[in-house]
Amino acid sequence: MTTTGGATRAGGVTTDGGVMTDGGVMTSGGVTGNGGFTRTGGVSTSGGTTSQGGTTTSTGGTKTGGTTASGGTTGGTTATGGSPGAGGNTATSGRNPAMLALVKAMSPGWNLGNSFDGSPQVTSWGNPAPNQTLINAVHAAGFNLLRLPVTWGPHLGAAPNYTIDSAWMASVVQTAQWAIDAGMYVFVNTHHDGWVTFPSDPTPVAAEAGAVWKQIATAFAGFSSKLMFECFNEPGGGGTALNSYVEACVNAVRGTGGANATRVVMIQGQGASPSSTGISTMLKISVINDPNLVFSVHTYQPTNFGLSTSPYAWGSASDYTSMTNSVTQILGWLPNWGIVIGEWGSESAQALANRVTHAYAYSRDTTAAGMCPVWWDNGGSYAIFNRTTGAQTYPTIVNAIVTGAQKGLANPGVYSTLASP
Repeated sequence: MTTTGGATRAGGVTTDGGVMTDGGVMTSGGVTGNGGFTRTGGVSTSGGTTSQGGTTTSTGGTKTGGTTASGGTTGGTTATGGSPGAGGNTATSGRNPAMLALVKAMSPGWNLGNSFDGSPQVTSWGNPAPNQTLINAVHAAGFNLLRLPVTWGPHLGAAPNYTIDSAWMASVVQTAQWAIDAGMYVFVNTHHDGWVTFPSDPTPVAAEAGAVWKQIATAFAGFSSKLMFECFNEPGGGGTALNSYVEACVNAVRGTGGANATRVVMIQGQGASPSSTGISTMLKISVINDPNLVFSVHTYQPTNFGLSTSPYAWGSASDYTSMTNSVTQILGWLPNWGIVIGEWGSESAQALANRVTHAYAYSRDTTAAGMCPVWWDNGGSYAIFNRTTGAQTYPTIVNAIVTGAQKGLANPGVYSTLASP
């Protein structure tokens, strides 16, 4: 997720009744990522660094129609030809069935947002440093996947090696290890990284992406297959430049060999948005036939509820229909792909009853569609766990997400309606 002016500070505990006892003002500035969804909560008192791409107004759940992606090649081999970003290898027919099964096994997921994606430190958003108690509590509540957003930029050395600070890497590895030890799947990504720019000549950026991902892959080479990689977050630019960056990421990971030769890598289109244009463009990367790729989309559907602090009484018959249409449209663009809804959720400013109803329905529908929904928790206005103790600050939302996913898994292809939520 991209924020405008900083995330809501996570110092206080939000009760299940929806009353913030502390926070609402982010004291250490913030980093606006390189495009994608933009939320409006939080006031930054000391500024912050705005990365390339600037402030992007969310287009969220707006569907643009267009070309329907036609899937990929079952168990295919990794393509090696073609010039970076030139595409031309659009996947046709089916994808690897193992990726579909994997995505179902991961559902539901949870984001450790506004921690390692802080700049320059893990506490820069105002959240405490993650701890094993928190991770264990998230898994015990029923979440099977941890998405671990990481900003690497402030911890990189000079070109051409871009050496990652060893202490920073060790902290990321330790947190991922806690989740693996708890029995969770984990995605590690690059998040809010200002070096992911889109100049007229993208070659240097692609080289940096390759260098960074080679180091990340090497650091996690000894992990089990439950540890996975996500190339970017919500990249602001698109087209052949973004394609070349994703290709550099995938090739760097595969080039380290061993378990990384088949480790799952998640890719996304421009802004990670549910857009046919961004998705269809990404489906043309030269490595598209790699059988161990999954696709990420961020939704916050509908944006006037998921991204807004203005009250919206979600839960009408048309709201349910719109939700179903959104989910099935993504399926149409990515048939037979393993799909992860990498971020979704609702602001604490919305009425709790509406948030619970929405959380259950969206978790159920996406899981029924074979996707994995990953709740965006920023420690503030989207928080559902206390970052220090692991206590559930919104237990009814937690329960809605988990039980919704269970219902979806038990009833594939059956979506929520007002009459049968």
